[in-house]
Amino acid sequence: MNHVEAFRHYLEIEERRTPQTVRAYLADVRMLRAYLDGDGQPQHQRGRDWEQISAADLRGFLAQSRPKPHRVHRLIASWSKFWAFLRDVQHLSVQNPPGELKRPKLPGRLPKYLETPDIAKLLDAAHRDSNPNRGLRNWALLAFLYGTGARISEVVGLTFDRISYVDGLPSSIRVIGKGDKERTVPLSPTAQRALVQWLKVRRTEGHPTSRYVWSYLTGKHRGEPLAVRTVQAMTTSAAKRAGLDPAKVSPHKMRHSYATALVEQGRSLHEIGTILGHENPATTAIYGRVKARQLEQAASALPDVL
Repeated sequence: MNHVEAFRHYLEIEERRTPQTVRAYLADVRMLRAYLDGDGQPQHQRGRDWEQISAADLRGFLAQSRPKPHRVHRLIASWSKFWAFLRDVQHLSVQNPPGELKRPKLPGRLPKYLETPDIAKLLDAAHRDSNPNRGLRNWALLAFLYGTGARISEVVGLTFDRISYVDGLPSSIRVIGKGDKERTVPLSPTAQRALVQWLKVRRTEGHPTSRYVWSYLTGKHRGEPLAVRTVQAMTTSAAKRAGLDPAKVSPHKMRHSYATALVEQGRSLHEIGTILGHENPATTAIYGRVKARQLEQAASALPDVL
């Protein structure tokens, strides 16, 4: 088994990375390998072992492909993961060429989110469906995504045993996030009401032995967890019916909308980052700039006396 294939097995089995993450890591490593062995390299340099690859080789790839700054960050992250695997798992005598690369500064972008009125429009459009149970599911699922701030993968993978109750009502959920790490997410009133309404249908119409909360009620996939692409397609359809730009509406935008709403309510970035499962405080700090922009708008509203 070559090192790249071994890397795939390591990510899937030992680190339990998502299929999307595994594909991304492998694609970045394989593109580098194709460059190193390609016609653009001198004949004597093709087919070199990983131990022989230097930071200069990586810079050569970047100079040829000229990726955008965000893409450079992704490539360096993938390569760093691979070289750490070669060193710590495969026990090769490799250096750390990705560690010598400088990451370009990223442009400061505010997270895209939906305002509260648009959330209401989206939920109303999702509920309008020729199949009442499906309409309720769509409404409840989008409300649950917004009301928890959880990732779509965390929600569709939710099982009944990970719901906690207080006085007979769901109060929190335990989700498996990035890096296979578990965290507890308290349910907002919105998420709680959405889940209660869905469970009334789920427990009567759903597959009796399925452990998944958000599962198909009918068809050949009955009882299986909803596919991410199903939720994405439903969200796009609801956005069109609501008169919203589908390009600006997605399950992940519900997560941004949740975080932004909490910032607007004065909650701390530490609180928000803990709920969202951010390991790096810098990931949550971007939402602080949303509040800064609002403060600027508030200051500009001061009557001009000059």
